[in-house]
Amino acid sequence: MSKKKVASGKFSDDVISSSIVNKYGDVVRSGKEVLDNINSLEVISVSPSLDIALGRGLREGSVVVMTGDPKSGKTTTSLHFAAKCQAKGKRVIYIDTEGRMSEQNFTGIPGLDPDNIIVIQSTDDRILSAEDFLNIVEYYINNDPGCLIITDSLSNMVPACELEGEVRTGVRNALPRLLSMFFKRISGTLMKNKVLLLCVTHNIANTGGSPYAPSKMADCGNMLQYQAGTNMVITHRGKWQVPKDSGPHVGQIANWLIKTSNAGGRPNSTAESWIRYGAGIDEVQEIVQIACEFRLIKTAGAWYTIQCAVDEPKHPVIEKILQDNNVGDKPEDIEKFFKFQGSNNVLEFLNSNKDVAYFVYDKIKELY
Repeated sequence: MSKKKVASGKFSDDVISSSIVNKYGDVVRSGKEVLDNINSLEVISVSPSLDIALGRGLREGSVVVMTGDPKSGKTTTSLHFAAKCQAKGKRVIYIDTEGRMSEQNFTGIPGLDPDNIIVIQSTDDRILSAEDFLNIVEYYINNDPGCLIITDSLSNMVPACELEGEVRTGVRNALPRLLSMFFKRISGTLMKNKVLLLCVTHNIANTGGSPYAPSKMADCGNMLQYQAGTNMVITHRGKWQVPKDSGPHVGQIANWLIKTSNAGGRPNSTAESWIRYGAGIDEVQEIVQIACEFRLIKTAGAWYTIQCAVDEPKHPVIEKILQDNNVGDKPEDIEKFFKFQGSNNVLEFLNSNKDVAYFVYDKIKELY
């Protein structure tokens, strides 16, 4: 057996640590080395609203858990994030345990490239058990550094002992024990290979009996909760109508509770995610909502003024759009150009001028 290589000069003044390195390999690190490793992990944006609550987005090299009721926006959010990862050159592996992917999942998310998604699912010839799915995920984690793996959902995985024979009661749920072993096995490799594992789970009734306990809880056992670097829960959802309260139903508002975030977000932060039917998360809508709260867009009755643009007419983005539209240099002319009646008009303007929308978003990011 070949001798383990030891970094030259490492821990030369520390006899004990040098002995451990000689015996077990390069397993001893200084705190600074570990910190530099953590800081090298990329944080990837999800959407403007969620980024504020998460602390800029989701960090690679970790487990992310998304929990919520059926049809509340978990799959849409995970695929929206997949498009962001694709834009950064990451491979996306989608573990489809539910077998319910639709055309809308692929075509309804802006920027998502179906040709560059690897989908793992059961076939007519092979029904995959929970063990099969988890072993496949582990293989990708070990051999495909930097990828994004979405498991949708963990809750729908069926252990082999439950697939065998007829449908019956009296079978002990083996999935939490399988997941416990799985997460223990991958915990070290996940960060080393900078893999981001996004796990979708379902809410189930909490039958613990305590009057102080929540009525719902996440499925799949406790080990998943312990391993989650980021834990996101859709607590409830609301209708998105345009005009508000009277118009057609154009989407839904997912209300998130960010229990934990290893990207730096504060525990138990909240966020509203605006999901438009057929278009996924509407980032411009989120920018407008946040900008109004921060007074970057000033409201007065039905009037909306993009105040941060009015205040910086010499910014390259703002200067260019003013010149392209032959707007004069007078402050009143600039303010008039960036003033709109009704939220729909300001949304239409920002959707038509994405550079201005991103300018407003940059101003938002300066505040958090």
